[in-house]
Amino acid sequence: MATKKVYRVELRCTFEEWWRYNVQMQCGAFDEHNERIGFTATEQTIAEVGASLQVAPDKGSYRRTLVLESAACHHARFLIYIMPHTLPSESRLEHTPPFEISLRIACNGKEQRNEQLKVNQWSGTSIERMLD
Repeated sequence: MATKKVYRVELRCTFEEWWRYNVQMQCGAFDEHNERIGFTATEQTIAEVGASLQVAPDKGSYRRTLVLESAACHHARFLIYIMPHTLPSESRLEHTPPFEISLRIACNGKEQRNEQLKVNQWSGTSIERMLD
């Protein structure tokens, strides 16, 4: 019998203009034969893409930390999409450097990874992690 693992991914961002981004997190859970046995997802949609918000919405409408757990599985595949719905407040590239996010990954309660990643303010990013 294969060992069952539960993976937990935590995405955290302290960037002042984090409210300009929608986030989707998805996780496919797989057995030892690579058959998908579970799927979980969460999202934080603040506005439709192209909304061009001029000011941040109420802070209660977005979270600085998002968490997603897998179903019990042999291995998992996490996908994270960070998509701008409103362009940066500055129009010059030199005034809009990438911002940092923190990605923590745990398996059965034990931390496996703690990564700091850069996100382009104009395009956002997509992140994939295969965990076994």
